[in-house]
Amino acid sequence: MSNSQQPSRKLSQLLVFQFAAGSFGVGLLFSLANTYFIYFVTDVALVPAGVMATVFTCTRIFDFCCTPIIAGFVQNGRFKLGKYRSWILYIVPVTSFFTILCFTRITGNPIVVAIYYGIMYLLAYGLLDKPGGAQRALMTRMAQNDKERMMLTARSAQFEQVGNIVFSLICLPLIALIGQGNEAKGYFGVAILFGLTGLVCYYTTAHAGKDYDVYYDEKAKDDHSDQLTVKQMIDTVLKNPPLICCMLIEVFRYLGFMIYVSTMAYYFKWFLGDMSAITTVATAATAVCFISSIASPHISNLIGRKNSSVLAMCMYAVGMLVPRFFAEGNLIVYTACICLAYFGAALQVCVGIVMYSKAADYHQWKTGLSAHGFVMSIYVLPVEIGIAFSVIIIGIALNAIGYDPAAASLTASQLSGLKNLVLLIPGILFIIAAFIAALMPLSEKKIAEMEAGLKAS
Repeated sequence: MSNSQQPSRKLSQLLVFQFAAGSFGVGLLFSLANTYFIYFVTDVALVPAGVMATVFTCTRIFDFCCTPIIAGFVQNGRFKLGKYRSWILYIVPVTSFFTILCFTRITGNPIVVAIYYGIMYLLAYGLLDKPGGAQRALMTRMAQNDKERMMLTARSAQFEQVGNIVFSLICLPLIALIGQGNEAKGYFGVAILFGLTGLVCYYTTAHAGKDYDVYYDEKAKDDHSDQLTVKQMIDTVLKNPPLICCMLIEVFRYLGFMIYVSTMAYYFKWFLGDMSAITTVATAATAVCFISSIASPHISNLIGRKNSSVLAMCMYAVGMLVPRFFAEGNLIVYTACICLAYFGAALQVCVGIVMYSKAADYHQWKTGLSAHGFVMSIYVLPVEIGIAFSVIIIGIALNAIGYDPAAASLTASQLSGLKNLVLLIPGILFIIAAFIAALMPLSEKKIAEMEAGLKAS
C-alpha cells in the first residue's frame, strides 16, 4: 500500500524554515531572469530584440500548454523518492544547469542564437515553477490544519522576498566583481552562484518534506485509487466553483500586476521625471511585501480567508487608482500608494495559495477524489496567462496612443493614455478580481462544514 499517513506531530519552526528555504532560491533565480535575462541576450549576446521577442513568444506559448500536462504528471506520478519530493530532487539540478547556460554568451547566426536562448530559458525558468507546484502540494501533506498551511505559505513568501532583497543588494556588485569589466564573464559567474544556491535551497525543502510525502511499495503498483483520468482532471477544474474563482482572481491579479510592473518606468520618466527613483520605490515595496507576509496569517485569522482576499484586491486597486487621479507627479504619494498595493500583493499570495488548497479539499469533499497534486501544480497557469496577455495589451495600448520613445515630449492625449495604461487598466483589473473574490463560495462557515465532512469520511 502507499504510505499516505502524515505524521501527527506539530510542525517545528526549524522544519518550517527548512520547507521555506526553496523559496529563497526562487527569489534569487527569478529575479535574475526577470531583471537581466533580456538585457543579457540583447546587449551582451547581441541578439536583435525583434528576433528575441518572436522566439520568446513561441516558448511562452509552449510552456503555457505544457503546464496542465505536467500538473497531471505531478498528480499521477509514482517515484521512489516520493510523489512530490521527486519533482524537486530530479528537476532542480536540471533548472540550475540550464540557468547557467542561459547566461553563457554564444555567438553565431542571430536566429540560431535566439533559438538557443529561448530553449535554455524554457528548460531553466519554464521548468522551475514545476518544483514550486510540488512544494505547494507537499505543503498540503505537511500541514495538519489551516494555521499550519498559512504558516508554511507565509514563511515561503517571506523567504522569497528576502531572496529578492538579497538579489537587489548583491547582484550588480557581484557581476562587477566577477567580471572585472567583462559583462559576459560576470553574468556567467553569478548564474553559477545563484544556480548552486537554488539547488541547495530546494534540496533543503525536499529534506523537510521527507517524512510527509507519499511513497509506494510493490503491493501498491496495481492500486490506482489516487490517480486521476484526464476527464477527472478536467472535472476537477470545471466542476469546482471555488477553484474557478481562485484561478480567475489570479488571472486578473497577475494580468494587472504584469501590466503595471512592465510599464511603471513610463510613469517615472514622464510624470515623476526621475528614473533613478525606481530603485527607491522598488526597495520600499519589497520591504512592505516582507512585512505583509508576516502580518498575513494574523489578518487571515482576524477577518477570514475570503475577506482577506477581497481586502488584498482592494488594496491593489486603491494603490493604482489614487496616483492616477490625485497628486500626479508626487513621489511621496506615489510611493505610499505602491507600497499599499504591494502589501495587498503579498497578502493575496499567502491567502491565495491556502485557498487553492481549500479548493482541492472542496473537490475531495464533493467527489471523494484527492486532486491536491494537480490543483496545487496548476497554480502557475493563471500567472502564465497573465504574462501572455499583458504583453498583448501593452503592445496594443502603446500603439493606440502612438507612443514614440524617441520623442522629446508627449501630447496631452498621449500622457493621459500612458497614465491609463500604467495605472487605470491595472486598477480596473484589480477591482474585477476583488468582485470575484467577494463571490468566492468558500466562506469560513462553508470551510468549517467541509472540514467536518472530510474528517467524518
